[in-house]
Amino acid sequence: MATTICPFFRLPVELRLHIYSFAVLDIPSITIGSAELVGSRPDIIHRLYGGKRSPYPGIPENHEPVVGACYNASLLSTTNPATVPLSVAPPLPDESHEHPHTAHLALLLVNKQVNDELTSHLKILKNSRISLFLAYPHGLHVCRTLTPHLLRQARSVHIAGSYTSQTFCSGRAACLGSTGPKIKYNGGAAPDSTTQLGELIASLFGPHATHTVQKLELRIYYPGEDSYSTVWGDDASPTVIALRNIYYGEVGIEVWRGRFGTGVYLTARPTVDGERKRVVSTTWRRLEEGRPGEPECGSWIVDPEWPGWRHESVARDGPKGDLIVHATPVPGH
Repeated sequence: MATTICPFFRLPVELRLHIYSFAVLDIPSITIGSAELVGSRPDIIHRLYGGKRSPYPGIPENHEPVVGACYNASLLSTTNPATVPLSVAPPLPDESHEHPHTAHLALLLVNKQVNDELTSHLKILKNSRISLFLAYPHGLHVCRTLTPHLLRQARSVHIAGSYTSQTFCSGRAACLGSTGPKIKYNGGAAPDSTTQLGELIASLFGPHATHTVQKLELRIYYPGEDSYSTVWGDDASPTVIALRNIYYGEVGIEVWRGRFGTGVYLTARPTVDGERKRVVSTTWRRLEEGRPGEPECGSWIVDPEWPGWRHESVARDGPKGDLIVHATPVPGH
């Protein structure tokens, strides 16, 4: 029996690649997080369970995952978080959130030839790559489980959120054992944010990195007047996880110390000369928040310069601080 060749594959490869380009996300920014459902209890129940749907596992109860095709500061903020008012929200399809419905993913699943051609084509489309903004920890989990393919198109990754340790006691500078989750999650269990963050950063700057980006930004706020020791003393601290998994690159750290909390702004980019080394610069700055006339506590999480970002420098100009630059050995060597 003769094999029928799809007419699409009779086209020249250059034309096929041009067609593939229409499936590549041609937008500057994507923001991934979760948003709380706001409405009457029956409306929330219908949104979560109606039409064969089920709550998305690993995010807080009465939340749904959001992948926004734009920069959305409220998805990253803890002081002004995003919500989904059910009175104006568009209806969801009668199915669960098991698979992301994007043209890019659909093409990848057509067959091996299309997958190979599209994968190779994406490596060439430098001007079509996006800035990916992830809320920590829920947006990190949504990206990992729903849209991991977006990392292949990212030219920069920006992670922002708040971290409160469940095991580390800053007063004693020791781990005292888990106090249990304070947030109820769909599915009954919180995701392993420590592993998810470590694997993502290792995929960008690890010894066997699978993605190439121009810049990584990590903005983590540690609430509490004695939170500074948590930044460095807690093995699950996002700052510690990042430094543990960045093997090569130029790393800039700004430590913002305040009365009510500590902010850590960490950036990483490939070395200018391409040498496989890690150089870290650290600056300490004063965080002014919470008092009359000052920003709200925790609002520091969202960088006012976003969605713009600088590729040329690791540490940006800002309030005067003490700067220390040092080279560090590659982790594990």
